[in-house]
Amino acid sequence: MMLMEKRTKAEKTHYANCPAFSRNINNLSSKSYCIKWIMSKVIFNKNRRHSSIDLLNYRRFHFLDRSRESRRRINHPPAALYSSLGERLRTSTPSALQCALFCGGSRCQYELPQQRNAAIQGIYSSWVTDDILAMARPSTAAIAARNIIQQFHSWGIRTVINLQIPGEHASCGPPLTSSGFTYDPTIFMANDIYYYNFAWPDYGEASLSGLLDMAKVLSFALQEGKVAIHCHAGLGRTGVLIACYLVYALRIRANDAIRLVRKRRPKSIQTSGQILCVQQFEHYLLPQTVVFSSKEPIQLTKDPKTQEFTLRQYLYRQRATLHGLDERVFKELPKIVYCLCERLLKLCGCHQSAGLDFRVKNRAFYKSFLVYRLRMKRPPDPTTPDETPIQHGMLPMVEWRDPVEEDIERSLESVSRITGSSTNGCLPALQVYEAFIADHSDLPQEKQTRLRHLRNDINQRREAMAMIDDEEDPFILTGLLFEWFEGLKQPILDKDDLSIIVGHACNIESCVLAMQMEDVMLVEYLLRFVIRLRPLAANKKIEILKRILASLTHQAVTINNKSLPRRDFQKLRDGTCSQVINFMLRMIVELQKDMVKPGRDDADVVIPCRRLKMKAWK
Repeated sequence: MMLMEKRTKAEKTHYANCPAFSRNINNLSSKSYCIKWIMSKVIFNKNRRHSSIDLLNYRRFHFLDRSRESRRRINHPPAALYSSLGERLRTSTPSALQCALFCGGSRCQYELPQQRNAAIQGIYSSWVTDDILAMARPSTAAIAARNIIQQFHSWGIRTVINLQIPGEHASCGPPLTSSGFTYDPTIFMANDIYYYNFAWPDYGEASLSGLLDMAKVLSFALQEGKVAIHCHAGLGRTGVLIACYLVYALRIRANDAIRLVRKRRPKSIQTSGQILCVQQFEHYLLPQTVVFSSKEPIQLTKDPKTQEFTLRQYLYRQRATLHGLDERVFKELPKIVYCLCERLLKLCGCHQSAGLDFRVKNRAFYKSFLVYRLRMKRPPDPTTPDETPIQHGMLPMVEWRDPVEEDIERSLESVSRITGSSTNGCLPALQVYEAFIADHSDLPQEKQTRLRHLRNDINQRREAMAMIDDEEDPFILTGLLFEWFEGLKQPILDKDDLSIIVGHACNIESCVLAMQMEDVMLVEYLLRFVIRLRPLAANKKIEILKRILASLTHQAVTINNKSLPRRDFQKLRDGTCSQVINFMLRMIVELQKDMVKPGRDDADVVIPCRRLKMKAWK
């Protein structure tokens, strides 16, 4: 209370001594009437919205360090720059009077800066990061007089983001143009500078989804070059957006982001509402960035929520947080699974597929999947009768491999076993197979520690996903893959999916149309992964399929007289396991047939040379 009284007195003294404030008050025809009218509009609402953030629960989060300094920062959040009275004055005053009372009117202190050390000469501006410039709004006169366009080009600024609404602060600084702003946006666009406008009222609140969209646009714009952001003064809304971007890009706390912005751009993020906006954005975004599901509590609020999620929930969160090509390509596929599998293939030199191009590019590769084409062809027919399942306890495996191809694979596998490397000098596929069927609970302590640290890093830091591209141990990669599958709240192939597969044992199309899109899409990607993993004998690929099946169903299977995984999973029945594996093998046969067909796009599907030779031998 004492602190609040001191801040209020200091603010009143500041206003009394402020030349701009006293000058504009003296110019008013009825100063006393104006002040009384403003004070009558200031309502001290007891039900004013408070922060939903419980500061006591700030002490722990899954990506936060546990140091004393970290706890000190969390328990002492940044304070607003205005008192409650000052905030109510600003939000209750009409826009026409706001300019005169708080900015300086036609002689606006922000639009006519005297700052000599400004980042851009002629504009009240500061570099918040090496690539993000916060600035006051420019004007047509300043752009011409100070050669702002040339300054932008010399600094490498390729994008301007405007957070104003047309017509705001019309009494501040130079007059508005026909665009509703103090400049014509076409000036920038005509000079090869991208321009975005997000209408955000001054002292108003932006929706959390809107802030996330703005952060994505900012992240995309930074790929082209540096970015300049402005509102009116470049302090409030501009500071909020930059702080939210730092939370989005660096996965840091809102309070730390606010402090960083204020350090580089003093007096930014001025009101308690703006501070609350960044804090709420943190609580909206960061739980969606968790990659590995866990039963540990989130501990952001008092709600007993955990970090567990299903595949569908993860894909929804992934679509919310990714942007650009990643958002398009990984709409139906978990990015973490893609990164781990592609890294395993790259280690053994199998990443350049003779079928689809699995690289991240404009056209999503999953649109060429058999599952996608079947689903787009027609919707599932619930009236289709189920096929009578075969009653054998153990089914003979489907003949899915050409005998000549199998001989070649076995020969190459023997060579790699003897030499310890594949024919192209990469890691042999046999080592990847051994990593798949290994009991990861028996790994050496250093590898288990490495697994745990890498898992935590991926959960905590956005850039940690790139560490997968540098990992060379297939046991670590397969361990992460199994951790992700087996940590999900629900198995990817649940009892309903297994019933569908058993009921439609020989009809792949019926199974595909009856199962959930995200489930069967992931299954096809994993089958394509096994196809691309070579040279490897057929029986070893089947064992890899069994191990993958165990993770997908959260049930243990027997491989080489050993039950995997060694978790508290129940055992998958042998008959069910056999039928599901046969379904996977039938699907592999269809995928191999599809691989030799000419694709719609020449860049997507090519005819593998070795397949043509095999046909010639027949």
